[in-house]
Amino acid sequence: MEESSKVLDNFIDKLFSLSKTTYFLAGFVILGLILRIMAAINLSVQADDMHFVTHAINFISAGRLETYDQSSGLWFAFTSIIYKILGTTQLASRFAAIFFGTATIISIYFLTKEFFSKRVALISAFLLSIATFHINSTMAEMDVMAMFFVITGMFVFIRALKSENPMLYIISGIFFGLAIYTKVYPVLFIPSLFLYAVYYWKKNNSPIFSRNKFEKIFIFCLIVLIFSLPALTHNYLLYKDKGFMDLQFSQHFDENNPISEKFYGFDPIYGENNDWRGFFLGNSIKHGGDDHSPLFILTFKFIYLTNPLILFLGLIGFLLVWMKKFKNNYGTFFILSILFALPFLGSIILLPKHYLFLEALLIPLAANLLNEVSKRIPKINNKDSIYIIASIILIYSLIFLGMPTGGTAHPIYGKSYIGGMIDFKDKNIPQDALVVVDSRIYRGQMNWMFQNRRYLDAAEFLNVINNQDKLPGNNTVQVNVYYIECVYDDCGWGTINGQPELNKTMDDFALAFQNQGSLIKTIQEPNRKQSYYPIISSNNKVDALNVYHSTFTLKNSVFNIADLPKNWFAYYIGYPEPSQEFDYYTTYSSLDSALDKIAHWVVILALILAVLSPLYPLYLLGKEENIIA
Repeated sequence: MEESSKVLDNFIDKLFSLSKTTYFLAGFVILGLILRIMAAINLSVQADDMHFVTHAINFISAGRLETYDQSSGLWFAFTSIIYKILGTTQLASRFAAIFFGTATIISIYFLTKEFFSKRVALISAFLLSIATFHINSTMAEMDVMAMFFVITGMFVFIRALKSENPMLYIISGIFFGLAIYTKVYPVLFIPSLFLYAVYYWKKNNSPIFSRNKFEKIFIFCLIVLIFSLPALTHNYLLYKDKGFMDLQFSQHFDENNPISEKFYGFDPIYGENNDWRGFFLGNSIKHGGDDHSPLFILTFKFIYLTNPLILFLGLIGFLLVWMKKFKNNYGTFFILSILFALPFLGSIILLPKHYLFLEALLIPLAANLLNEVSKRIPKINNKDSIYIIASIILIYSLIFLGMPTGGTAHPIYGKSYIGGMIDFKDKNIPQDALVVVDSRIYRGQMNWMFQNRRYLDAAEFLNVINNQDKLPGNNTVQVNVYYIECVYDDCGWGTINGQPELNKTMDDFALAFQNQGSLIKTIQEPNRKQSYYPIISSNNKVDALNVYHSTFTLKNSVFNIADLPKNWFAYYIGYPEPSQEFDYYTTYSSLDSALDKIAHWVVILALILAVLSPLYPLYLLGKEENIIA
């Protein structure tokens, strides 16, 4: 008892002797966490996250290794567990981005500290805590989670180069393995690291080719390969059983396979190829470059639209590290880090979320610039000028987060109608009710908002009503029916203007509901064309959805129709019968069965390591502060 009391006293003593660095870092983490929670609760949705959210439901219990379009599964596995704990809510779907996005604040501190001073590293952590693009990426997407693993894996790899510690190569390999099983494109950072290793060894007059170095790099690659096993196994066994692979593998290794086209032809990415000419020279409209600029310029435009301050400071900071007086290895590291990822992604997929790495890697350059500027500004009231600069940047960022910007689901200060509808449904719509949803609401939004209720598209409901006499059975019941109307006339499709008949049908349907029932709720959201801030922008809200209630006498069999599994982006929501999914495979040999089992074990291992992974930067911080021996 006495001994445990001494240990506790010793720990408390160390806690109270923490340096300013740790207190600042803790403050930045708390600030970043608050902003990311706000974003997760309030941000609107985009097209991709509306099928990712449903693909994650029951992912683990269905025994899946990956999804058809991602060639990865860690985000889905992690989110499926969060759903079990928190329920299928907007916050739960974005928990990975909150958790790993906040953890990245500490990782960017350590990455920066490998190249610059501790002061610059602290500025980096501060800049990431309020980074507007990073915060606006707190969505049901894989990129924030993947970038935590990439940034952490990078700084551990740099430490491995400096210390030649084999264990650090293993740890870095684990982080990059987790990154690749979260999203495939982090594999493009691995050759960049190898090139930087060659640069580092050459600069330090260390032999490039040696058995010792080869063994360490081999171990790193082997660890990464282990976490690639689920995707490789899925594609190998699927091809062996059914003659096709997932979308990504089909694109690169099995083009023109008619079986693949049958399943993936609906996906916009199917059949796309890298436009290398358009990336470097421009005049490409195929991949969204409608202003004919080189595509690489458009990738930086995403950062300009979502975080212009970091773009400008980062680019100036990049020039600074090449000046003789300020020369730093980070300039070379930055170039090599984007050498493969930027051209590959920029020549085929122009989606802002894929360029989150640009903002993250520009931040240390911006931090170093701010540090150099602050050293040349005299103290103000005996205060270091960096505090004044940081305060200005904080105010700017908080204002910017309320402004409408391209490429984001603005704003973070007011809840979107998706979140508002989910909250209302959970509190006010009974489980045994029937929900009818305006056909002008994008099917992905419809599925996400009502996936745990009985619901029908309005067009389906009209068909049921008009043909109720043909339904089986004679038993009828009084049913509470809730109709959800899209006030905007187009909620997410972007094509309703060209469908006047559908628009009129839905307007007439809403009018009929008004006459028969009653309007019980109007869901509002901030006007996304205007800036929105708490308290001062209360008049900037607009009506988005109307909720009507009525009672109908319906046959019991109507519920059977509403209960039918809903298929969305190739999969039935929740995978009610996993063996019925199009990419389910059967193994025919004991060797294949063993391989499949090992791949599933790797999924569980990856999930455990992912949950524990933010503890590693905290452990390093504890060692730095002598809290941990």
